[in-house]
Amino acid sequence: MQVVPATTVDLTAIRAAYAHARAIQRERGSTVWPEFSDAAILGEVNAGRLFRVNDAGAFLGIFSVAYEDPAIWAEREHGAHIYLHRIARGPESRGTGLVDEVLAWARAQCKVLGRAGLRVDTWSDNAALIAFYRRRGFDLVGHRRIDDDPRLPAHYHGLEFALLERACKP
Repeated sequence: MQVVPATTVDLTAIRAAYAHARAIQRERGSTVWPEFSDAAILGEVNAGRLFRVNDAGAFLGIFSVAYEDPAIWAEREHGAHIYLHRIARGPESRGTGLVDEVLAWARAQCKVLGRAGLRVDTWSDNAALIAFYRRRGFDLVGHRRIDDDPRLPAHYHGLEFALLERACKP
């Protein structure tokens, strides 16, 4: 598997991965991501924050990266972590180890960039995903309710998030 920057050519596959993630969220009775606009997706692509995971050239999934996240992490933000957002697999990618590949890539980036660790967030009521990340070495370090915040899309407003962190060892 390999992680590469997403390109504008990937828009259809990205949209399919997000649609698949929303279907899973609905199936599980979870909070559901909104429909992301093409402009929002392409903005992340053009900013170099959206990455795709390939296996032998085939699209497995997508994820977003940030190098600071004060809107979600507030006073805990110190510019020392890599933040992973919206990890989503393609409809045909179940059981491929996508998340483990994303985490391996992110740990390697931590070392290259001298970052202290990785951070992820999810809805506080998403016990299954919190447990999934904890099995992968993340600690639940807190919860944060986000009210209206102009730095974040509306789908964050009024929700509580679980904050998870994992140190990157040298």
